[in-house]
Amino acid sequence: METAAISEKYELEVMPIAIGGKKLELYGIGNWDVFVNNLAQEGQEYIKKFPFWVKIWEASIVLTDHLVRMCLEKETEILEIGAGTGITGLFLGYFGHKVTITDYEEDALELLRMNVERNGLNNVSVRKLDWNEPDLTARYDIICGSELVYNEASMEPLMNLFRKHLRRQGTVFLAHDFRRKCIRNFIGMLPSRFEIEKVVKTLRGEDELYRVVIHTLRLK
Repeated sequence: METAAISEKYELEVMPIAIGGKKLELYGIGNWDVFVNNLAQEGQEYIKKFPFWVKIWEASIVLTDHLVRMCLEKETEILEIGAGTGITGLFLGYFGHKVTITDYEEDALELLRMNVERNGLNNVSVRKLDWNEPDLTARYDIICGSELVYNEASMEPLMNLFRKHLRRQGTVFLAHDFRRKCIRNFIGMLPSRFEIEKVVKTLRGEDELYRVVIHTLRLK
């Protein structure tokens, strides 16, 4: 079975997560701190193989809360890119929207499919997406993602993805840690045809207060 493959690689645990007054029970990686320790020991070289998708990033929680508070129309069609654990797409699906959750990593996709099935989210589909060679045919009302931009190589593919797959009146929502520099460079490269808004939100963790920037991009 597919679940055996991922459970042999990672320590899975079921985590109850509540956002916007609703709660999902999701499989997650229980030992992701092992990867963080490897990063601390091996340094920059390990970043190339670090499985960023294993962590639930604070930005994804803030983005999810932001979107569910918007009370989107039920028929809104949503594309989540670079989803990782897919918190945003899974919750938006639970709120009744038609959602396509995408990532490039096979393990992330397998875990996403497990969580879609566990929570009976029949309106949520999961598929692999390579930003450099996207095989999507649809356009979406909303494209969203958290902690997407880490280097310049991803900037041009992302811009092309927005141009090809965002509907005329559509909106892009991008959430990132306040300290990320790459996202500021990316926003500066966007064509003038986008109207850009920025809001800074905070999330209080157990030991730290996180500041998250949400950029809203709309076609002019």
